[in-house]
Amino acid sequence: MCTFFTESALEFTLTPDDPTYVLKGQNATLVWEYHVDDREKELKGIVWSVVEKGTGKTMNLFTETKSGDRSEVGGISQAYKGRVSVKEQATLVIENVTVDDSTTFSCDLRAESGSGVTSVKKSVQLVVTGMCLFVWNLFIFSEMIFRAVANF
Repeated sequence: MCTFFTESALEFTLTPDDPTYVLKGQNATLVWEYHVDDREKELKGIVWSVVEKGTGKTMNLFTETKSGDRSEVGGISQAYKGRVSVKEQATLVIENVTVDDSTTFSCDLRAESGSGVTSVKKSVQLVVTGMCLFVWNLFIFSEMIFRAVANF
């Protein structure tokens, strides 16, 4: 039996680091980029979402139609109203992050296929830190690089 694999016409070309660390009070910029062969025929839309802390429910933040029209989802949580936006191709920006923003954010590319709608979804864990944790992570990362260079 022979199995043929075809390259997806809709795929992510860039996703945020997972996890992504951001200092409290800064803006989190989660950069997703994608490629689609024929946007009009293959892309049904894009949905950006967040997993609400406490409830664990996924809440949509923004949608984009195949024509490129973006809109904030009605009923968006007050915690994100006026603090989130979508820039460039598929970058989600969360302004003035707080520890409560430490949760999972996703970008979901929805494609049209012969069998209906399929989805390509990439999620990232956002970790909002204070200065001490950020400096500690930077120290650990620097130490790892130093050891790698020393062993080279």
